[in-house]
Amino acid sequence: MKIVGYRTFAIALLILNGAPCLGAAGGSTLPGTGSLAGTVTAAAPFRAAQVYARNAEKNLLYMVYTSGGRYRAINLMPGSYEVSVERRGFASKAWKVGIRAGETATLNFALKNADPAPRAKLPGPATITGYPGAATILDDVEFVASYDALYPPGPGRAVAEKTCMACHGVNFFPQRQWDRVQWSAAIDRMTRREGTVGIIVPPGKLSPKDRRLLVDYFADNFGPQVKKRALSTEAEVPLDEAALAKAMYIEYTMPSADPKARPRGQNPYFDNDGNVWTTDRGSPNGIVMLDPRTAAFKQFLLPEQGGPHGITVDAEGTVWWGENAGFKLGQLDPKSGKIVRHALDPSGFSGTRNGQDPIVDSKQNVWFTVIVGNKLGKMDRWTGRLEYWEPPTPNSYPYGIARDKDDNIWFSQFVQCRVARFDQRSQTITEFPVLTAYDDPWCLIRRLGVDSKGTVWYAVFSHGLIGRLDPATGQMKEYRIPAAFSQPYDVWPDREDNIWVSDAGMGGSLIRFDPRTEKFTFYPSPQRGDMPKIEITRDGAVWYNPRSAMRGAVGVLYPDTAGMKSFEARY
Repeated sequence: MKIVGYRTFAIALLILNGAPCLGAAGGSTLPGTGSLAGTVTAAAPFRAAQVYARNAEKNLLYMVYTSGGRYRAINLMPGSYEVSVERRGFASKAWKVGIRAGETATLNFALKNADPAPRAKLPGPATITGYPGAATILDDVEFVASYDALYPPGPGRAVAEKTCMACHGVNFFPQRQWDRVQWSAAIDRMTRREGTVGIIVPPGKLSPKDRRLLVDYFADNFGPQVKKRALSTEAEVPLDEAALAKAMYIEYTMPSADPKARPRGQNPYFDNDGNVWTTDRGSPNGIVMLDPRTAAFKQFLLPEQGGPHGITVDAEGTVWWGENAGFKLGQLDPKSGKIVRHALDPSGFSGTRNGQDPIVDSKQNVWFTVIVGNKLGKMDRWTGRLEYWEPPTPNSYPYGIARDKDDNIWFSQFVQCRVARFDQRSQTITEFPVLTAYDDPWCLIRRLGVDSKGTVWYAVFSHGLIGRLDPATGQMKEYRIPAAFSQPYDVWPDREDNIWVSDAGMGGSLIRFDPRTEKFTFYPSPQRGDMPKIEITRDGAVWYNPRSAMRGAVGVLYPDTAGMKSFEARY
């Protein structure tokens, strides 16, 4: 069983002579930017403390790590910043400093001991509604250190682990406080078709006896009489200070048309002008463009809540996205702002609801998966004609999608733990059950990627593994992520065929896997939350959305800031 972990920090700060010191120019590689550097000390040993620099005017956040007690953040846009350091077991406050182009501001921090299990509070709304795959931690939650204390052993727990927690995560259920009637209704929603919502738990996975056990277990342990709780683990991911010293995160806070709502970015994608596009699943739904050179956003609101999911941009600059509710494929002309939403189910075939993750092939045709409906779909870019193909395995829930250099379409089969290839020439689907599926047929794969050699990589979300498939031979190999509670969501190669993994299990982390050395390198993220999809630029910057975090954002990790050539994002 994989558990959503909890990473918490707090901070302490002293500044030389009580004020920031401005140093000499240097450090930044981009014109018109400044730098921040200094030291971090503490009475007890620590590794890789996280240094945050927040620019309220531009609504962006920089984060770097310490190495040997020193840190450096470069390429900061000029302005006023609030700077803090966070690390488990320490506490203090934040300080303000001005960053000017061509100059380096110096802040030195002295950490003080604090409660060994504090909880950092991030700015954001007081309450957030949970959804599949999310494990957002709220302000009124009591943390427990033992999984058995949070989930008492028994047959009901075994059903919950197999049926529910593998998708929702461990911290979703203890925050609900529902009574027996509410838990029963929630389970019905997952197992029955209701309106536009299809069956989420496939037939055969939950027997009537198991359903009764599940309702009893949830009502007894997570009812109105029990406080909201979550798992607080002391487990640490392995941290490589030498690698982290080169890295820097930037998160651009997403705007919201409703000041009471939190934006919920899903998938980033780059256009030909260096902008980053993402879907916003908050309220109201929208399509969002970020110009990372200026930190400016542009919003295109949808006329109704459609649940926009994956997004792509074709060669002409047209933006496409899939919608979960109403089963539509969205199309946006960025120049005119015109939005067209294509109905994907004109014939009314049963069991469909989710137009999931669109991509375009070499002819600019739009492909997408139908997660509830068990189909791979295609819309002819020029005629609008729709075609569908169904994989051999029923109820396999096609999810993540990619294409290889031969224009084969690859997709993950979420529930049945397979990856599949659609050959456009022969119009056939070939399925590859992954190694984990032979031991546990209910394992879950969310996404996959294809590297430059044609090797297919997949992430076993439910088991803390990534795997590789050689399509030519059918050979597979899987690698266990060396973290106590890992939930890998996406796997995507960079130009050097390093494999990047987005992992929500330890509270949010990007992970680099080098297939040549089989080494994992962890980059804990600025906010706690899952990162459903990642995209990588030609220069190796990794873009993501912290979907379930307290602050909706479009984020990027620069693994080596020395290689930064621009803020823009290009394939």
